[in-house]
Amino acid sequence: MNAVSHAKPITLLLVDDDRIDRLAIRRAFAQCADHNFELLEAETGSQGLQLARSARPDCILLDYNLPDLSGVEFLSELAEDTGELQIPVVMLTGTDNALIAVDALKRGARDYLVKITDQQSLQWLPAVILRALREQQTLKDKADAVERLREAEAKYRTLVEQIPAITYIASIEEPGKLRYVSPQIHALGYTPEEWLGNPQGLLQWVHKDDRDRVIDAFAQVHESHGSLRCEYRLQNRQGTPRWFLDEANVVRDDGGRPLFLQGILLDITEEKEVDQELEYYRRRLEELVAQRTQQLEKQSEALRFANANMDRELCRSKRMELELRASEARFRLLLESVGEGIYGIDADGNCIFVNKAALDMLGYGSAEELLGSDIHARIHHSRADGTPYGRRECPLYDVFEEGIPARVRELVWRKDHSSFTAECSAYPVVTDGRVTGVVVVFRDAVMAAPESRDIQAAVELSAPPQRDAPSRPRAGAADGSA
Repeated sequence: MNAVSHAKPITLLLVDDDRIDRLAIRRAFAQCADHNFELLEAETGSQGLQLARSARPDCILLDYNLPDLSGVEFLSELAEDTGELQIPVVMLTGTDNALIAVDALKRGARDYLVKITDQQSLQWLPAVILRALREQQTLKDKADAVERLREAEAKYRTLVEQIPAITYIASIEEPGKLRYVSPQIHALGYTPEEWLGNPQGLLQWVHKDDRDRVIDAFAQVHESHGSLRCEYRLQNRQGTPRWFLDEANVVRDDGGRPLFLQGILLDITEEKEVDQELEYYRRRLEELVAQRTQQLEKQSEALRFANANMDRELCRSKRMELELRASEARFRLLLESVGEGIYGIDADGNCIFVNKAALDMLGYGSAEELLGSDIHARIHHSRADGTPYGRRECPLYDVFEEGIPARVRELVWRKDHSSFTAECSAYPVVTDGRVTGVVVVFRDAVMAAPESRDIQAAVELSAPPQRDAPSRPRAGAADGSA
């Protein structure tokens, strides 16, 4: 058993009314050792058409002269509605008539073979059949390829017509010349035919301010066959410009030769408007920052000036504080160095300072015992007979109302409840035109020496200046009673 017996058999339909010719043809195929042929036979055209439609043979051998149909009529009957033969037909004729052969080929026959009387031409029959089958397969492959291309084109067209962008195919030889544009061009108010029919292509609708730049970009693609990426404005039918991003690439064949430019136009008007708005706000922000910087610089300068003034004021306050402390130290030294008792009272009658001589005369061991207390209640609380002596009755407090110094004799009580008659001088302390306190200088009237008047004069000189007022003796002062 050879390899031919395993090959797929080639089914042939022989339509011939001559039994001798059919036998000769059968022998010719039997002698072909390279291929396996199965032969179906029909004596009339009608039988042949029936077998052709039911058995669907790979090839038909058709005699031109049949008892019921001619070969041309058979071909017409066999043709599909499209007018094409789906089964390859090889015409057999007994005469070498070129007109018959041409007529058969026009009707769809793949080839023809002249039956010579000695049957020598039949030896070429397998080769003719194989050639007809190859041609049929080639035609079928081509038809399939065309169909696949048509389907791919339909899918591509469906795809590009659904995306939210304008797709186009432009000539690589003529910059901007369009070969195809998708229906999305209606968004600009145009039809695809308007763009395809214009010699300038899409360049016709580019905004005049962008046209030179776009022409240069397409010219560069035309020269280098590179890619294209460009942003420009297209005007719609109403003349309103819209911003588009154009991205395109050169499509090449299998040999690398450029065929056309395939691109996509994406509307980026909203993005551009957002960018412009952001740019406006960016510039506005820079202006505000500059203004704020100037304000801060001015405020900083003012702050530096204020700090400098504050430093000067602090220095002045520090100097005044030091001077005040020095003055207080001198005053304290003066208070402690004199022999007279000295104390101060505020507007509420509370003791605010007292010297050591006063503490000694009054019998107190420390100033804290008197500071902050009602000095009248401590040392002027009673008369000599023991009756209460109110502060309103005390002439020392008239200084608060009258604002002039006063000199009186007062009964002064010690801590141990003993008393003595003191010569007292009261001097008002005036702040902003208002009496805020009184300084009292006192000494024991019995023990007073003439030289103490000199010390009293020194205290008077250290007290705030007052308008002169004569001293006034109080009733009962001579006997030491209030």
